[in-house]
Amino acid sequence: MRLRSVLALAIAVASSACALAPRELNLTPIWFHRLDDDGRLLEWDAAWPLLHYERTPAGGDDLRIRPLWRRVTEPDVEDAVEHQFLWPFGRVRKYPDETVARLWPLWSWRSRPNEEGTRDVDWYALFPFLWGGDSADDREDYFAFLPFYADIPDFLTYDRFQTFLFPLWVGLDKGGHSHDLFFWPLVGTSHCAEAGHRWFRVLPFYGLDVEPGRHDRRSFLWPFFSWSTENEDGDSGPVRSFLFWPFFGWRTGPSVSGWTALWPLFAYTKKQDHFETVTVLWPFFKYHRDRTGDDLTQWWLWPFVGRVTSKDQRAWTFAWPIVWWREYDDPDVYVDQQWIVPFFARIVQQAKAGDREDHVKLWPLFHHTQRRDRNGGHVGGEWSALSIWPWRDGNATGFQEAWGWLFELVRGVRRGIDDRAVDVLGRVFTRRERKGATTASVPFLGSYEQDRTGARTLRLFQFLPIPLGGGDDAAAGGDDARAEPKR
Repeated sequence: MRLRSVLALAIAVASSACALAPRELNLTPIWFHRLDDDGRLLEWDAAWPLLHYERTPAGGDDLRIRPLWRRVTEPDVEDAVEHQFLWPFGRVRKYPDETVARLWPLWSWRSRPNEEGTRDVDWYALFPFLWGGDSADDREDYFAFLPFYADIPDFLTYDRFQTFLFPLWVGLDKGGHSHDLFFWPLVGTSHCAEAGHRWFRVLPFYGLDVEPGRHDRRSFLWPFFSWSTENEDGDSGPVRSFLFWPFFGWRTGPSVSGWTALWPLFAYTKKQDHFETVTVLWPFFKYHRDRTGDDLTQWWLWPFVGRVTSKDQRAWTFAWPIVWWREYDDPDVYVDQQWIVPFFARIVQQAKAGDREDHVKLWPLFHHTQRRDRNGGHVGGEWSALSIWPWRDGNATGFQEAWGWLFELVRGVRRGIDDRAVDVLGRVFTRRERKGATTASVPFLGSYEQDRTGARTLRLFQFLPIPLGGGDDAAAGGDDARAEPKR
């Protein structure tokens, strides 16, 4: 609390001092501030790069002690407040009804309303060793201290996962089936409540999984011998299979046929009017055609070339995993991507509502991202050189803000359709155009101001004003003369 009070006082003092000082005062690395045309504080730095503050486009506050701590308020997102600590390791994000916190890998905590509207809490410490959770309606109450004890719902696809002195005993529940495993995964038995289901194994000697009327699966000296009857209740009839691993195996049924030899090198499977799969010298060649759903066709000659097509996607790969080309249609967005890993990436996202984002990266030298609204207006984005962080969007949140000062030679930001800025080597040169007004400066030597009427002022050594005229023509032109042209 004392630290927050000191910082709040510093902001207040800076704001009052700025009211008497030039709109842009650049004494980097000692001090920097920038005011809006109406005198409101936009940005300040102290002891650059340690302390930084800026007003966000949504009207929130972004305060940083780089790289240790950052606090961001988001009035446009349920009045959210986020704290970041030595990013990406620590984070606390608070909404009116939800709190998410982490200090990776030591601690994580999430408290939020569940589907019924009651409080639900999940946490872990030193994951995966100590973790648990509970809900106010008692629908969820679990605790795990691995490998000694665990009782966890909805874990690893199971309705319930339990263990005691793992791997000595493991209990699994899923869809009415209950299994007990001893010396996991070697010995197992079941006490199922559905349809006389029997499940038993003593690996590698013998195993069975029998659900009358649905399937019958057995193994002997696993994995060498296994056989099964599947789909006993299916409309297409039962499918029988046998495998003498890895030498040969087969699968037969009224509409299904297949075989494998020297698994996984050679295989063929076909289901009439559904799919067909061919594998030759896996992983070097595979062909798969699925005529249901998205009408998927996939083939590859690994690692040289691969191809995927369906109703909503088209993709190529070359010299896997180096070169990728992919385009696909989601219900809300069209995406077009090209990758030469890790050196080049181009990503275009065109929303069905009309918004568009274009991203280009030449790693580690440069990246450029721009966002446009449905009318083509340039509403956001940023670019930088250098650009060493390989990820973007959510995977990049907080990284530039905490660490960008270490490697960025020059950076540009567009916070809105009428708000763009560029910074060189921190604040060695800085410029921002916002709502028809412009400020620019270099440390100690001078600054430049142009207000919304077009009146220009040069300040030598930051304080000595030299009027440069202007203002009458711009004032006569009004806002229309300063509007960004439509593209």
